[in-house]
Amino acid sequence: MSDFVNRIIGLFLVFILLVLAPLLIQSLSRDLTIKRSILSEMTNFIDKVTDTGQISELEITDFYTGCSSYGAIVDVQIKHYMRIINPDGKGSTYCTYVLSDKLTNWDQGDIIEVDVNAIDYTGAQKISAYFNKISTPKLNFQLAGMIR
Repeated sequence: MSDFVNRIIGLFLVFILLVLAPLLIQSLSRDLTIKRSILSEMTNFIDKVTDTGQISELEITDFYTGCSSYGAIVDVQIKHYMRIINPDGKGSTYCTYVLSDKLTNWDQGDIIEVDVNAIDYTGAQKISAYFNKISTPKLNFQLAGMIR
C-alpha cells in the first residue's frame, strides 16, 4: 500500500516540477521584460520632451502604441505642469505649477509627468494568484522630468 502512495506523491511532484514550475518561471520572466520595456519607453519619451521642449501628436500616439505593444493592457496619461512665476509682494518671486491641457509646446521649467497604470493583471500575476494564492499589485509606473 505504501508503494502506491509513494507513486502518487512522486507523480504529483513530477507534474509540479516539469509543468507548473517552468510555466511560472517563464511567465515571471515575461512580466519582468514587459516592465523593463515600458519603463524604457517612458524614459525615452520623457528625455525627448525635456531635451526639445516640444512634441507632436504623432509622437504622442507612437508613445501610447509603444507602451501598449509589449503585452500588458495599460492606461497612459501624460500631464503637463506649467510653471508660473508669481511676485510675493516683498520684491522677489516664487514659482507655482498649474496642470495644463496643452501637450505639444513646453517652456523651460515646465514639468512633464507620465503615468502608466495596468488595466488588467498580467499572465504571471494570474498564475501566481491561482496556484500560489499570492496577489501582487498591478503595474503602476510614474516618471517625471523638467524641461531644460
